[in-house]
Amino acid sequence: MKKYCLVVLLFCLCLKTYGQSISFFDLTNLTNLSDGQAHTYLTLGNVFKHQYVQEIDGKKIEHFRSISNKVKEQSITIGENAKLSNGTILRTVTYNTTDPQHIVNLIAQARRSKLIMKFQGQDAYNNIYKFDNEFYFITMLISTTENKGQVVVTQKEFVEY
Repeated sequence: MKKYCLVVLLFCLCLKTYGQSISFFDLTNLTNLSDGQAHTYLTLGNVFKHQYVQEIDGKKIEHFRSISNKVKEQSITIGENAKLSNGTILRTVTYNTTDPQHIVNLIAQARRSKLIMKFQGQDAYNNIYKFDNEFYFITMLISTTENKGQVVVTQKEFVEY
């Protein structure tokens, strides 16, 4: 019993010392929310703070940054979208981090969630991982030249059979 308690304690300490502000599940869910709902979701958790709004092609792109000083900087961008002719809005969420280990963790979460890895490769600047299913197209990049990474989650048009 003591060994079990020690293992649980060590596991909890490891989680405490190396926390990631957002999960893969959270990123995919953010694409399903309206911009206002996504804004509320990010700010109510007291993990991200609203940094600024940028207007590009008539779209309000919102930028959020992690609040905690204990983890390396993380940012999320919402508001990028494409409107289809039937009125459906396909949203894109972008996550950036200065800790490549966060991207490695998100890749592991994507694999556990049964997403299909369509591509794994490398260019001059990044290790590239592309995942796909009927709802999302996900690109994960880990820089080979700098300490940073990026995840871009894009909603796909769902076609019923």
